[in-house]
Amino acid sequence: MKTLIPVLMLVTTLTAPLLGQDSKPAPKKDSSSKEEPRSRPPLIAEGTVILDVEGTMVKHGRRPLWLFQMESRPDTPADEQQEFVLLPCRLLEEMERKADSIAPVPARFSLSGEVLNYGSDNWLLPQHVEWITDHAERAEPENVPADPTNSPDDMEVVEVDDEMDDPMARDQGDSIADIVADLQASVGPLRKSVDAGDSVEPVSGPSEGRLLVSRRGRLGRGRTGAWMFVLDSDTTGLADPSLVLLPSRKTAELEHYGGYGWLGQPMLISGEVFVYRGRHFLRPTAWKMVRERPNLIR
Repeated sequence: MKTLIPVLMLVTTLTAPLLGQDSKPAPKKDSSSKEEPRSRPPLIAEGTVILDVEGTMVKHGRRPLWLFQMESRPDTPADEQQEFVLLPCRLLEEMERKADSIAPVPARFSLSGEVLNYGSDNWLLPQHVEWITDHAERAEPENVPADPTNSPDDMEVVEVDDEMDDPMARDQGDSIADIVADLQASVGPLRKSVDAGDSVEPVSGPSEGRLLVSRRGRLGRGRTGAWMFVLDSDTTGLADPSLVLLPSRKTAELEHYGGYGWLGQPMLISGEVFVYRGRHFLRPTAWKMVRERPNLIR
């Protein structure tokens, strides 16, 4: 019995630290270590017009869209830099051509346009675009041509001194390349308008910039889920193409009413037409439902 007591005391002494380690509470996770959701740039009020904003045109990572990312500012965090989704129009088509011509180098533009809201994104309708490029390198002429007005007889023969043969002894001055470089640095990068004007091939249907006023038609959905406005035939033509509604607050209102059974019902719509890659788009500005009364005696 006397031998058993020391053995029990020894076992208790050895197992006490182990039991103490297991009984310690688990360390609490610091709430500050959790990843905070990425902040998004604030929405700009619809109808806001931005002027001469410089930025880069890049492709959207998940959707077939083009983004316009404004130039970064030192006082703005990187995750809050403003960006816009570019709306389809003729100017966007020209911007794509310029961007493809210098790919994979990102294309820089100076852009003016109107901001529209749809969902949680800022959408931009370009109205004036300038392509920002570097100045072309000019080759400095090696031989300066003689004055054609002077005849060979009138030319003076100048004796060349040995000191003049030494290039270090001559007055160097500024070369033509240095002068051109100074001018380019003072002027800044070269800007070219991307508006091709009449060089763009025309497409059938209403041209870009045409205004529709109280045009009768019906709201529908395309095969890809896009909201369409199917025009009814009138005196202007019997085969006017369907118009894809551009994202805006008015389009969101039409979607709301379309989900309540107004899909396919006659309505009047007003807006501006845009053309992109042979497709016609409409930016709705006003609309009104048409209530037909079949029992009305005429």
